[in-house]
Amino acid sequence: MNEIHLSGLIAQPIARRIRSWLEDGKLTEDDLDRALTTDARAHVEHSIGLADWASLADVEGLVELASEQLGGETGLVEWADDLVDDCRRDERVADVLHAGVSLTDSPGFIVSQASSILLRDADWFYDGGRAAWSVRLAGIRDASSELKSLLGALLARLADTSDGRDFDVRFEGVDRDDLVVFGEAPMRDDSDSESRLHQAALIAS
Repeated sequence: MNEIHLSGLIAQPIARRIRSWLEDGKLTEDDLDRALTTDARAHVEHSIGLADWASLADVEGLVELASEQLGGETGLVEWADDLVDDCRRDERVADVLHAGVSLTDSPGFIVSQASSILLRDADWFYDGGRAAWSVRLAGIRDASSELKSLLGALLARLADTSDGRDFDVRFEGVDRDDLVVFGEAPMRDDSDSESRLHQAALIAS
């Protein structure tokens, strides 16, 4: 299996924050030498394009430094609120969010499609329908619990739509092979309305 790569949508804001911490004296050059690969150092110094890909090893080093500054996995999960705003402004993610608005299980659709934008060579598997659903991300067993926490929180935030429906979206599996983002959607009065996630996903792919 090919090693997964992560989108610049994840790598860029982390690298940008690390550069800021370095300039503020919260990190030193020795800290960067300790944690970062050569390519990750380059991302900090010169940034990475949002449409480009960073290797797992590169991103793990960035996440390690961020975790130390933010107080571990809890801090990374809270930081996802900041990262999600950058993601929402990306045209590819915006298209997914727009396509999901009309779906009865829109959070599941958003998580599955956004994971394809954020991760390369990692597969997603959908289960459920409009009442309850889960998206299992396979192929990220080598990712650290810190990175899985940040990724799970980011996908859950993206799926937290602002269209008035109170979806409860969470994630689990940061200490296991697969990361699972799951939730429950409110039942609609229209009993004839069925989930269109699979059809929409096939069209999108």
